[in-house]
Amino acid sequence: MLLEYIAIFFLMGGLFFLVVGVVGLIRLPDVYNRMHAMGKCDTLGAGLVLIGLMLLIMDITNITKLILIGIMIATINPIVTHLIAKTAYNRGTPMVEGSFLINDYVASQRRRRRQRVEEIKKGDGNS
Repeated sequence: MLLEYIAIFFLMGGLFFLVVGVVGLIRLPDVYNRMHAMGKCDTLGAGLVLIGLMLLIMDITNITKLILIGIMIATINPIVTHLIAKTAYNRGTPMVEGSFLINDYVASQRRRRRQRVEEIKKGDGNS
């Protein structure tokens, strides 16, 4: 009986974080904020739901399947959110007003490419 209450606690906690992620997806202003809310809440919510299901299901094969699903979610979700952010940034998707960058990786890569092209042009001009 106590185990069922603990499982319900985990299931409700997971449901809470999934709902908060959806609300963040609807309410936040730009793609970067939305992606951050969904990435964090989705991973935590799915993990809590899977823990709750593991407590309810006492069969070792089903628990093993749930553990594998959890590992896949915990691995794939951060990778996908990173790719979404990188693609949005590379395409020039605007940030909400008031946002700023601390380290502009793409601009530094463009500067390096420009320097290499200038060095190559100088080398070709001297030949």
